[in-house]
Amino acid sequence: MDIEALIRSPVGQLIPIQGTDARHGPFACFAFLPHPLPDPIPPLNPTTWTSVTEAASALARLDQACGQLANPGLLINPALYREALDTSALEGTYGQLADVLEAELPGSHFPSPEVAEIQGYVRIARWAFEEVKKRPITVGLLSEIQNGLFRDAADPPRDLGRVRKHQVWIGPKDSPIDKARFVPPPGDDRLQAGMDAWEQWVGIDHALPAILLAALAHYQIETLHPFGDGNGRIGRLVIVLQLLRAGAISSPAVTVSPWFLKRRDQYQEKLLRVSSTGDWDSWVQFFCAAIVDQCGSLVRGAEQLTTWLHQTRAELNRNRWTGEIYHLVDRLTEWPVISIAFVANTHNVTAMTATRMVNHLQEIGVLRELTGRSYGRVFGAVEVMRIVDEI
Repeated sequence: MDIEALIRSPVGQLIPIQGTDARHGPFACFAFLPHPLPDPIPPLNPTTWTSVTEAASALARLDQACGQLANPGLLINPALYREALDTSALEGTYGQLADVLEAELPGSHFPSPEVAEIQGYVRIARWAFEEVKKRPITVGLLSEIQNGLFRDAADPPRDLGRVRKHQVWIGPKDSPIDKARFVPPPGDDRLQAGMDAWEQWVGIDHALPAILLAALAHYQIETLHPFGDGNGRIGRLVIVLQLLRAGAISSPAVTVSPWFLKRRDQYQEKLLRVSSTGDWDSWVQFFCAAIVDQCGSLVRGAEQLTTWLHQTRAELNRNRWTGEIYHLVDRLTEWPVISIAFVANTHNVTAMTATRMVNHLQEIGVLRELTGRSYGRVFGAVEVMRIVDEI
């Protein structure tokens, strides 16, 4: 950690810490404790306000696109799975869309630890999207999210489901604290006070654009790093929860992690720059650029999925295929990996009928068998998966 830069920070302070790392022995160094978020917010330059306005407009266009879709799941479900994959990748957990979707099918094999972790994010995100309609964003809500995120983990983090009581640091895996890129505050009353102040700030009606408030709140929670694990995923999920809670969006279709993943070093550098220099402008502009680009990508993805759906339906008509196959095609836009058993159960048809439907869709190139097995076969709508992967 760059002590020389952080010692002059206008937005926080270095505090001495000491302890013992079970892997590397005793340590004595400094941790960074951010000051509470300012109210009113710090002055921002005109370029930053322009970025905030553009991001708010992009969110409005995305929300309008969701509202115009006959089935908003065309945006919501692909966005959620794309976010789940990339927010986990930012924390070092990698998975493939087809593997995650296949793991949800009836009779699927026990998922890998990586897939199970991504599934856990999807599950808790869906829960949080509903909870935030009924309750404010609090430290308690975040603690419940963290608990749910690691509910089925073979090796859950310390202090699960509560603000941590132990020291953590950010850097290469298994590296000692003196090699850390950043050391957040110790897990004592100062961290708890910081989170209490964050909760109070998030709950205030600042009469400012929700996107700006989300940018500032995201910096603060990532810097406090309040949990033993899952801080990045929770912090990025909170962005969507804030926008939902503020009414800036009505559906949780927005994503930020795909954009941040492509710019991981910049993402980390911009957050650290706020701590060392108090440069809110650079961070807010970067954050707003992520929103603008991702909203545009999501709208284009929805347009491509709608086009694919119309073209596929037209192909069904040309072949005079009717009945449940139409509903199956609709479902593929939200769940592009299926099995015969899944089709039979979901559409309440016999295995023979389900097989015939899948065979028809293979004939016209909509589905492709993914496993190469002669039994327990899994099929994917390859074009739909390509569109989702590019969101």
